[in-house]
Amino acid sequence: MQIAAYGIILRPLTEADLEQVRHWRNAEHVRQHMQYREYITEAMQLSWFRALDKHCNYYFTIQKDAEKIGVVNLKDIDWKRQTAEAGIFIGEEKYLNTLVPVLATVSIMEYAFETLQIKSLRAKIASANLKAVLFNESIGYQKTEEPAGEGFDYYSTNELSFREATRTIRNTLNKLK
Repeated sequence: MQIAAYGIILRPLTEADLEQVRHWRNAEHVRQHMQYREYITEAMQLSWFRALDKHCNYYFTIQKDAEKIGVVNLKDIDWKRQTAEAGIFIGEEKYLNTLVPVLATVSIMEYAFETLQIKSLRAKIASANLKAVLFNESIGYQKTEEPAGEGFDYYSTNELSFREATRTIRNTLNKLK
């Protein structure tokens, strides 16, 4: 299953993608915002991927014009509570300050709420990553009191908050289809 929306494609992460993803994940511009900041080896990456419960963890590569540029995910899905943790990182630096991360984030959130029927999403954000904090707040996330680890905070949102916060951008994007 792939997700195609707003001129991007989200393709399920495969073993063939792992080396590219590992390269991105070890890049300083990505690693500095992650809770785990140590160097990731090929063996570690493969072990992580093979241990994933694919029923509760959905990882996708983000593609723009057939170029893979990053990863977006819904992980730790609790099907009973209808909750998940969302995340994204952009590996190709030329896309960092573009609309593409916004498009990927909106696409995965729509998929979570509409297709998977998730009721609540949360995101773990480095407290010092003010750009990510402001972006997430702009799409309906609010800081929670739940501890997320030193230097990190959890933010959460639901479908109503997401839809209200992103109404204008989604309407504009839909007109461009």
